[in-house]
Amino acid sequence: MLIPMNEVTLVHLVSDETPPGLSDLLTKTNPTSCINILIDPDPARTCQEIAKATPSKNLIIIVTGDACNQLPAIALAQRAAGRAILGYQLLQPVLPPFTDSWPLAPITAHFPTGSTIPREVGLRGITIKEFTGLPEFAQFIENNFL
Repeated sequence: MLIPMNEVTLVHLVSDETPPGLSDLLTKTNPTSCINILIDPDPARTCQEIAKATPSKNLIIIVTGDACNQLPAIALAQRAAGRAILGYQLLQPVLPPFTDSWPLAPITAHFPTGSTIPREVGLRGITIKEFTGLPEFAQFIENNFL
């Protein structure tokens, strides 16, 4: 089922590990559909920020590195709020344990071309994509989700 782009919000969870310039690139892809949220050390606060900032019920979540550890809590909160996570786009992820709160949404892990990809990523059935630079990653997001 195709969902109109005005009903999808790209939620970019920004952390210390977010590559410089990525927020600007994602916002430029579609300024009305991209929201940058500073990730809080407390997942409950991150979930509150997502709830306050996102207008649509359909979300694409982008997160980098260790911040991926908040994804089970975020998934559970979004499900409780009646929102659908259409997919996770993880940049060089450090993966949390998969739990019952992890939804059945497509997950793609993105790594710079030539980097070492952790074995656990492939073992969990996550789609792996390589990119040569942040503009290529932002273009992938725009072409596939916005």
